[in-house]
Amino acid sequence: MNRIKLNRLYLLALLCFFTTLLLSTAISAETIDVTIKGLDDGRKTSRQQDYKEAVLDAKRQAIEQAGVTVESKSTVRNAVLQEDFIESNAKAVLLPGFQIMDIGYMQDGTYQVVLTGKVQVQPKQSASEADSGALLLLMNIYSVPVTFQLDNMPLDAGRFAALIPLPDSCGFNVLSNIRGVKKIYNALPKYFLYLLKLPAGKHQIKITASIIDGRGLDPSGNIVEAEIFSGKTTIYEYRADPEYSFASADSALVMERLIKNNKFNDSTIEYYMKFKEKLTDQCRSFTGFEF
Repeated sequence: MNRIKLNRLYLLALLCFFTTLLLSTAISAETIDVTIKGLDDGRKTSRQQDYKEAVLDAKRQAIEQAGVTVESKSTVRNAVLQEDFIESNAKAVLLPGFQIMDIGYMQDGTYQVVLTGKVQVQPKQSASEADSGALLLLMNIYSVPVTFQLDNMPLDAGRFAALIPLPDSCGFNVLSNIRGVKKIYNALPKYFLYLLKLPAGKHQIKITASIIDGRGLDPSGNIVEAEIFSGKTTIYEYRADPEYSFASADSALVMERLIKNNKFNDSTIEYYMKFKEKLTDQCRSFTGFEF
């Protein structure tokens, strides 16, 4: 009889423990409101397919707005997107009940939707678990990638920003995906930056670029193995002409390329310093540490 009572008390204690654990997890999870504009991939196919691509883009952005890495896997056959799905590793979830406003085709040919809803974010990792650094890639206008892979995943799978210097100010356009870069290709300054926040450790970057001398795509692409250090920025320049390869760089080279090659109207030291300050601020706001 006593053994039965003890077993019941033990089971009751376990039940209380797991109930408390579940409640504390639910309470610590954060819910944020999102309103996101989604775009298709810019290639007009069927209205149904373009709508689907725009919705998937909006869902991906909604989760990434919560600061969570999203894994996007796609199968492409004959230039038609056959399959696309999102995995968020249970760190953030787009809650049921979200709404999609179908905007349709815009004047530039892109298909747009607007998603409104809520994203539930799980508790943030501790500092030791979230140990990270950044990768900065200095690019020129001939280097707009046709394909860009990070650790054998599409570029948008990681935290990404393209920093595009404005021609007549110290400011920058900030784009959140490679599609945005391709859309403004003709308006790009000669040199610009890709910035990725990554976990500390080794990462592989592969770029397949459109070669400007008429040979078409480089079939193998160019690969660099970059080691990311906690709290620091690792910098590479992607040289599109003539060697199409990565070369290690530093912040001084970044500034030299951006200032000299973009031919800003103002060439004074004061402008240079303000420009550097703006760049440093942009990198700090994105990564959380100094450029």
